[in-house]
Amino acid sequence: MTLFTPLQRRLYRKPIRLTGAEVFKFLNDLFEERLTRHAVALEATPRFKRYGFTGFPSTFYPVFVNLVDNGVFWLRQSAKPRTIRLDVDGDRMVIANSGPPIAARDREAIFELGFTRKPGGRGLGLHISREVLRKEGYSLDLVEPPASFGVAFQIQPAPEEGIESRRKGRSGTR
Repeated sequence: MTLFTPLQRRLYRKPIRLTGAEVFKFLNDLFEERLTRHAVALEATPRFKRYGFTGFPSTFYPVFVNLVDNGVFWLRQSAKPRTIRLDVDGDRMVIANSGPPIAARDREAIFELGFTRKPGGRGLGLHISREVLRKEGYSLDLVEPPASFGVAFQIQPAPEEGIESRRKGRSGTR
């Protein structure tokens, strides 16, 4: 995952202010050829582009890369239009795609280490993404997708009491 983040973005020792516009440009540049090849549209709402949050690029960029990569994989087998949308709802960043929905029995299992339905997959991406965000005081969850989308994930700041508990070495509430 760290290979997806340019070296200069991994060198920050302090969290920095990131914007949705920067995240969108990074993803679009990284996936441009693959998106074109599989006829997938990556779009960001104006709200997402204006949204700002504080964190390490080396934490957040690989999470977005994983979510978009998974989306492209499942969308390539779906009917058109194939869309991945980045949006914001309050303090929640929402990454949705128009691919097939995740089966009810898999909704929590997708975050377990080693769980995958992707042929040849290792079941690491979502588990690692959730864990690195948790360490930075954020959560990654599967949520109800917007109309005409099959899957949606949200990234949002974790409840303050959870952050404090983790900083003190205790498990936080979710």
